[in-house]
Amino acid sequence: MTSRVVLISPTMNPSLRQARFDDGSGLDPGGRDRASALAGSLPPAARAVVSPGVRCRETAGALGLEGTETPELAGLDVGPRRGRTLDEVAVADRTPWGGG
Repeated sequence: MTSRVVLISPTMNPSLRQARFDDGSGLDPGGRDRASALAGSLPPAARAVVSPGVRCRETAGALGLEGTETPELAGLDVGPRRGRTLDEVAVADRTPWGGG
């Protein structure tokens, strides 16, 4: 039996366009339009799984995929860095590179 795995990166949301840590917001209109334009262009899938993240679920929906939400695919929990820029994190952490 042959299996094919296709990985799809979720499209953009406002925080990513502003170079911020993901804040959990949904897709922006441009990202939604780009994903919707590709709906129907993917090969048929026997099974689809999706991260529980809003951006991932919305990308799958815009592509016309009905994926099973899979907690193991959740994105990194960045805690207090959520929604912040690297500069804001650097100031908060008091390091020049933003590490903690």
